[in-house]
Amino acid sequence: MIKFSLAPLAACLTAVMLAAASPSWAASHGKTHAAPPADDQVVAEVNGSKILFGDVRLAYENLPKQYQGTPIAEIYQPLVRQLMERRLVLLAAEAANLAADPVVASRIQQARSRILEQAMLSKKVNAAATEGALRARYDAEKGNQKGPDEIRASHILVETKEEADAIVAELNKGGDFAAIAKEKSKGPSGVKGGDLGYFTKDKMVPEFANAAFALKAGEVSAPVKTGFGWHVIKVVDRRQGEGPSFAKRVPELRQALAQTVVAELLAELSKAADIKVYKLDGSPVDAMMKPKKAE
Repeated sequence: MIKFSLAPLAACLTAVMLAAASPSWAASHGKTHAAPPADDQVVAEVNGSKILFGDVRLAYENLPKQYQGTPIAEIYQPLVRQLMERRLVLLAAEAANLAADPVVASRIQQARSRILEQAMLSKKVNAAATEGALRARYDAEKGNQKGPDEIRASHILVETKEEADAIVAELNKGGDFAAIAKEKSKGPSGVKGGDLGYFTKDKMVPEFANAAFALKAGEVSAPVKTGFGWHVIKVVDRRQGEGPSFAKRVPELRQALAQTVVAELLAELSKAADIKVYKLDGSPVDAMMKPKKAE
């Protein structure tokens, strides 16, 4: 049984995703900037062949990542110059009737096919990838999207180990951690009883983080030395951190939804299609290459 692969459409799907992420005039200029010229506004002419602002906009939206977000006014002239140079070459190619060359004609047809494929996929994906659909997918997966462990801890920061040892001894005798922190801690959190709030392990220096995350809720550490001084740490609570926000997961959610849409489209189109497959020797393949229905 021959399995159908989505690989031939990978380039089209990638183009769909990139198109959705491409910079636009609105994204790069915001509401406070003047509206762009109309797409049919002429920006240059080469031997009577007009270059329009729409051509500039498309060139701008397809810039490499390092240029994305640059105001179009700053690169307008280079873009127009590039389009003029390209138009000179295009006019020369047309004058030479290169489109009649069989190899060139085949490549033009292939490019046309790719553009139509991309347009079809983009249309389907954009129709399906509404904010409501993406948010529904996010909510359905939210339970499986766990964030890193978090702890809520307090600390008392002093300059010497002797001071820290004395504080540990005082705590062991029943001393109030928050009161001692307010009285003796040199850290900015001292006024709050040493409370640092919730944090993940990567938010603190390694020595502090390793000691704090080794404690259970309610436990107090032995003195811990860091570049700031000596710490006595108390873990107040531990919890599972929240997963990534909806905004951060939108690109991933859209890609997953796009893959589902493409698979369903191929399955639907294949039902009514007459598909024949041949081996390298020209003999027919018994099994038809039918896309599997998306799960």
